[in-house]
Amino acid sequence: MQISAATLVSLLFCALPVISAQATEQVYRPVSPTFGGNPLNGTFLLSTAQAQGLGAKSGQNSPDLSGLNAALSNLGNSTSVATPTIIINGTAIPTNP
Repeated sequence: MQISAATLVSLLFCALPVISAQATEQVYRPVSPTFGGNPLNGTFLLSTAQAQGLGAKSGQNSPDLSGLNAALSNLGNSTSVATPTIIINGTAIPTNP
């Protein structure tokens, strides 16, 4: 039996990923000087943080919570709701909110 060129090429391509797969040790190298990184990175990290500003706390990036604030401000102000009660062993105890 003779092996065709196409079969030989396909076997080579199947074996190639297995041959080239090698594992190496992963080592954590901190960037921030606070955590042991290079002290020369401090100025770069500080300028990057200052360029970002306040992030989501500033400008149009902040979420619109007006609906949530309105809903929470009316919580507990309804007079149609009876005083909440706590039931312990079948005995109802009214509470004062």
